[in-house]
Amino acid sequence: MTKSSIVCGLLIASGSLFAQQYTISTIAGTAVMPGYTGDQGPALSAQFNTPTRVVSDGKGNLFVTDYGNSGIREVFGNNGTVNSVAGNGSPGFSGDGGSSIGAQLASPHDIALDGKGNLYVADTGNSRIRIINIANLTIKTFAGSGTRGEAGDGGQATSAQLTYPTGVAVDPSGNVYIADSGTASVRKVAPNGTISTFAGTGFLSFGAFIGEGGPATQALLGIPYSLTTDSAGNLYIVDVGLSRLFRIGSDGLIHTVQIDFTGQNCVLDSAGNIYAAVYENHTVQKILPNGTTLWIGGDGYTGYAGDGGVGTSAFMAQPYGVAVDKSGNVYVAEAANAIIRQLTPVPFSIGAISNAATNQPFSAPPTAAGDATVAIAPGEIITLFGTGLGPSTLTVNTLKNGVFGTQLAGTTVMIGGTAAPIVYTSSSLVSAIVPFEVVAPATGFSTTSVYVIYQGQQSVTSTVPLAATAPGIFTASATGSGQALAMNQDGTGTLNSATSPIAIGSYITIYGTGAGQTTPASVDGALAPTVQPFPTPVDTITATVGGFSAVVSYAGAAPGLVDGLLQVNMQIPTGVLPGTAEVILTSNTLSSPPVTIQVAQ
Repeated sequence: MTKSSIVCGLLIASGSLFAQQYTISTIAGTAVMPGYTGDQGPALSAQFNTPTRVVSDGKGNLFVTDYGNSGIREVFGNNGTVNSVAGNGSPGFSGDGGSSIGAQLASPHDIALDGKGNLYVADTGNSRIRIINIANLTIKTFAGSGTRGEAGDGGQATSAQLTYPTGVAVDPSGNVYIADSGTASVRKVAPNGTISTFAGTGFLSFGAFIGEGGPATQALLGIPYSLTTDSAGNLYIVDVGLSRLFRIGSDGLIHTVQIDFTGQNCVLDSAGNIYAAVYENHTVQKILPNGTTLWIGGDGYTGYAGDGGVGTSAFMAQPYGVAVDKSGNVYVAEAANAIIRQLTPVPFSIGAISNAATNQPFSAPPTAAGDATVAIAPGEIITLFGTGLGPSTLTVNTLKNGVFGTQLAGTTVMIGGTAAPIVYTSSSLVSAIVPFEVVAPATGFSTTSVYVIYQGQQSVTSTVPLAATAPGIFTASATGSGQALAMNQDGTGTLNSATSPIAIGSYITIYGTGAGQTTPASVDGALAPTVQPFPTPVDTITATVGGFSAVVSYAGAAPGLVDGLLQVNMQIPTGVLPGTAEVILTSNTLSSPPVTIQVAQ
């Protein structure tokens, strides 16, 4: 392996990840106590009771399911006032054929808008889907006879039986989908009013999902709870029984988008990003089309705080519903706080920070410490994902007097008040090296600040967890998972791969970062010496291969390459099975995400 190939491994990131920070504010509700007051007055003075869903009409107005009041409220974007669209504060069934104002609903859950100004309501307690014409505020039953069951396929939707419908969605062609949670199925109402089963068999699945990749009508669902569609007409099902997010395309086949999905509700924007309200850890997440999960709201603690600041530093309480408008603003129905919050994207901001080797998914930390999602360490090579961070085209730094400088193409990265050496910069992606001057605690975590200055303008500051070490291993694909970027030390000098495995008992070299302070001390942005003494980590590096402890013959700076890049030479231990084996580095009780190497007998 040549030095240039290692450098290329550093410079490749996992795609052009579009990430940004959001600021947070309350736009409706008092967060004092649940209630039912404030109609025709300021939305910030109105009381809600367990708001569970929110949708945007594209004109600046929001519709909210006021579940605890068995009603639907509208928040007007032009003047910030609120009014009731349906419901009178008590559950029941009345009003069909007349005005929606005062018409009774019972435990309404999901809501959806079509392209004609109609609002569909999953009137769960009445086992119906109701439809409200927003222009004249009239209401009628759209689907369901009021008798619980699962009959009626092939006939008119108004004569069909539903059982506790909790979700509703409309596709661009005008088809309406109903999550009939009581029968573990999804029904479809065509524009001509006929109803059919679109997904599920009517039998509840209590265990593993059955039906992946097959016809949706043969899949065993758990509790299909809420629904949404995208611009292409794909249907997404939030199944709270199986903790999965499903997608069904025009071919009628069902696929899992995400397992261990703990949200109650999600929505998509025009770019295919999925926004999810995750009530279990009081956060809002953004799932990119490549599957990467970004954390954009809530810090993992329940409560009410943070308005006016960064969304990931705010306290939220049981976010149950989420919506997004054309400008990228994200609206959140917080059930426990009885409010609606708005997450506003910041054009010039750092959306996520990662160890450059691992590029791991970004989910809210259980410690609720900081705005970023992973700890960084002194000397670690990191990747900043964001917007407006640098020039439109990727610019790679070059050595000047043997050092990577701290300013490149107008970009400067400040970490803990110290300018960081930069490896490369672009508008959405910057790689920098955490200065060794940034002091981390010997054990545990503290925090430090990270922000970018581009062409004299400063981004929003991120507060990042800081640790003595944060090990990660570079991979051949630069995605942070799969085959390690590793060289066989068996006389061949080949890259480790399925066609060039390493024999048990032989040595292999892997490359990582995040080992922390060294002795002798490393120099920010400088190349490691090519003669001894080589800088080696203060904290001992240990390794396992295939679950067995490996002998580490050397762990330290990679000679001739930038300080902060870790080289580890280890022996493949006896007991490792031939084939694919996991490799993990551990330092100061923190372990790297596992990667793999190929082992031969």
